[in-house]
Amino acid sequence: MPRQRLFGPWPVRHALRGVGLELAEGGSIGIVGESGSGKSTLVRLLLALDRADSGTVTYRGRPVSPGRPRTLRWFRREVQMVPQDPFTSLDPRMRVADILAEPLECLDVPGDHAALVTELLGAVGLIAATAKDRYPHEFSGGQRQRIAIARALAPGPRVLVGDEPLSALDVTVREQVMDLLRGLATDLGLALVLVSHDIGVVHRLCEQIVVLHEGVIVERGRTADVLASPADPYTRRLLAAVPQLPERETV
Repeated sequence: MPRQRLFGPWPVRHALRGVGLELAEGGSIGIVGESGSGKSTLVRLLLALDRADSGTVTYRGRPVSPGRPRTLRWFRREVQMVPQDPFTSLDPRMRVADILAEPLECLDVPGDHAALVTELLGAVGLIAATAKDRYPHEFSGGQRQRIAIARALAPGPRVLVGDEPLSALDVTVREQVMDLLRGLATDLGLALVLVSHDIGVVHRLCEQIVVLHEGVIVERGRTADVLASPADPYTRRLLAAVPQLPERETV
């Protein structure tokens, strides 16, 4: 039997309400908020993995919504995702060369795929001769995330979407991968959509920032301006929660 409440209907909670975003070509936008604020739901909508109850997602003037893989092939070539966890996002049964070649084949990317795999590995700072025939478990966490970035770059996208792509890495490796993403965005003219609970990461990588709270955008604007002078109390609470190192005493 279905469960029934003793008093009234089950409450309805909207994951997102009235959320609207615009991303310019080559631009970068960071989405921040606590767990449960709707960040991952928004990413799934932007990637056409979920369908919204209302509203639309458009890319370069074309509507985008979940459908058969073949009908979204054009969109998958243009918009790719860098996942959060480099330990589970790579198939442990596949060699690196096959992992990178798979999206090239599935999305009908023209060209010499073996040469493209070598080029992709070089772009993320890995040597193809020593990497392409190895399995994911033979790499460190930072190297695996570089492989995941290379896989996202394989179709030649215009937009990279990252859902906490640095949170599983230690501090030193995070800095290296952050520098890699910044360099790739500049060199390839990529637009970035970055979801993160780490405001420092968004400050480093994104020109614009959006603050989500309980599925609603409570603040948006240029990252430097919002972080320097936050207008919403929730944004101020987020900034206050960022750990600060104590200042050294001068002798």
